[in-house]
Amino acid sequence: MICEPGDIHIVDRGFRDVADTFEDLGFDVKMPGFLRKGAKQLDIEQANETRMITKTRWVVESFHSQFKKWRFFSERISQDFLLNIDILVKTLAGSLNKYKPRIYYGKSTEDFTLANKMFLLKDRTSNLEQLISNGDFSLRKNWKNILDIDFDIDFPFLTLDFLRDYTCGIYQIKQSPTYAKAHLYDNDGEFQFQVSSSDDSFLRCRLHSKHSSTTLYFLCIQFDKSDSNDPIKDHYCQCKCGVRQLGCCSHIATMLWYLGYARHIAWSPPARTDRYREKFL
Repeated sequence: MICEPGDIHIVDRGFRDVADTFEDLGFDVKMPGFLRKGAKQLDIEQANETRMITKTRWVVESFHSQFKKWRFFSERISQDFLLNIDILVKTLAGSLNKYKPRIYYGKSTEDFTLANKMFLLKDRTSNLEQLISNGDFSLRKNWKNILDIDFDIDFPFLTLDFLRDYTCGIYQIKQSPTYAKAHLYDNDGEFQFQVSSSDDSFLRCRLHSKHSSTTLYFLCIQFDKSDSNDPIKDHYCQCKCGVRQLGCCSHIATMLWYLGYARHIAWSPPARTDRYREKFL
C-alpha cells in the first residue's frame, strides 16, 4: 500500500469529490477552502488555513512535475495498469529520491523562523477587516484623491527582504512587476490612490482582479512610517482571499511592491510591444 492511515494528504480542490473517501480510509486531508454559499470571501480562518496549505503544497507540485517528465505518467493511464500502479509509483518515486537532488531541504534557520511565524499568523485577526465588516469603516465613502503620490503622501520605503517577510515567501513578489505592468498598461500608466478623509494612515487603491479584467477590487493598507520595524500595520482586499493575515493576497502584494519599493528605484514598465493594439487604440 502506498499510503497508510494517519498520513497527511495535501491536495488541491480537484480532490473535493473524494476527500470524504480519503478521510474514511483514515487519511488526514488538507485542501484549500471553498466559498460558502452566498459568500464573496473566505473567512479569515479559511483564508489563513488555505495559505498554509498552498505554501506547503508547492513542494508536492514540484515533485509531481518530475513524475510527468516520464511519458507514462504525463498522459492518461489505462485502467489495465491499475493493479500495478502502486509498484510503478513506488519505483519511480524511489528512483527520484535516490538519484535526483532534493527539491527543498527546509532546515535552515530562516526556514524555521518563517515556519514559526506562519504558525503565529495563522490565528491572527484583522482589525481593519472587523471595522469594514461592522460598517465602521467604508471602502467607498470619505476618501480623497492623491494627485502626486511622491509629494502628497509619505509612504515608507520597503526593502525586498521586508516584502518577502510580509508576504511569507517570494512567489507574489516575483509576480508583482508583471501584475503592476498589466494594470499600468490598462490605466494610462497610473495607479489611482486615495487616502481616508478621517485618517491619512489608510491608503486605498482599486485594482483589476488577477483572474478577470472585468472585475475590480478595492484594497486598503494601513501604514505607519514612524515605525521602521513594522511600517505596515494592516491590510484588506475585496478579493476571495483578501482577509488573509498569513501573508496577503497578490493585489495587496503588488500595491506594497509598487508603493514601497518600485517607485523608489525609478521602476517603470517596459514599452508595449503589442503594436496592433496600440494602432487601434
